[in-house]
Amino acid sequence: MLVIISNIVIALLGLLIVKPSNALVEILAKEENITLKGIKENLKFNYGIALTLPILLIALFYKFSFSGMFFIYSFLGIMLIIDAFVDMKAQIIPNELNFVGFLVGIVLTYVTLIKDVTLGLDKIYGLLAGGGIFLLIALVAFLIYKKEGMGLGDVKLMGVLGLFFGLFNTIQIFILSFAIGAIVSILLMIFKIKKSTDYMAFGPFIVIATVITMFVPYTILFPWYMNLLMLI
Repeated sequence: MLVIISNIVIALLGLLIVKPSNALVEILAKEENITLKGIKENLKFNYGIALTLPILLIALFYKFSFSGMFFIYSFLGIMLIIDAFVDMKAQIIPNELNFVGFLVGIVLTYVTLIKDVTLGLDKIYGLLAGGGIFLLIALVAFLIYKKEGMGLGDVKLMGVLGLFFGLFNTIQIFILSFAIGAIVSILLMIFKIKKSTDYMAFGPFIVIATVITMFVPYTILFPWYMNLLMLI
């Protein structure tokens, strides 16, 4: 009974956050300053956010209960959902959200370093790997195609995620995001919704890959993947 009540409360809280989240999406997509007036003007119901946010929060509660991981991933989940909707709307990952995520990630990494140096260093390696790999891809794409192939917002976001997930989970997010992006892109081209030359926001794929990693970390997915390769 307590679990049911908790789920209802979390779902209601998620719904309460929908309008403020949509306000941030609208403001950040227009690259405007975040002001109280701007938030009030954009307090509108967004069905996409209303569908994804409460479901994610309930799933996180079901997985982690009222633990530190629940609150950390809830914060991260809200940030990522806003990121995804801004990217789909304006093809940008806001610096404001990346900065807030970076600050929280740095604090958590510092606390982790105090408790466990190895785990703390793993988060730092995650920061370097996440941001470094995507920065390399962005540079190579620019040199080959003479245009932006990977936005710097995506690079910064991956660096931030590295602070939360550590090295190997960040590599998993990297692999999953490209796999999901490739599948979706192929399907959109098959059904003639998009052309190969059309720009496609990559942020949502990073978000989906990150959410998968929240529930299925590399310690679970990697052995499954290796077993699958052995069967092939």
